[in-house]
Amino acid sequence: MTPIKTLEYITDKKGIKRKVLLNITDFERLQEEVMDLEDSLTMEKAKREATGFKKWHDFVREVEAQKSN
Repeated sequence: MTPIKTLEYITDKKGIKRKVLLNITDFERLQEEVMDLEDSLTMEKAKREATGFKKWHDFVREVEAQKSN
């Protein structure tokens, strides 16, 4: 993850941080990284819960056999 370059905090009257301001470039990059992480987690979940996956060479053999028919 690339560090966020520009980060500003909005504080309340007591100085407690309440909000964060990001420039649009950092925000879009952060969104992209979140989406990539979600995709990775979805793939990991699919691997854990999958049943009936075929080995790659078996799949290729089946596809080649279907092409020749």
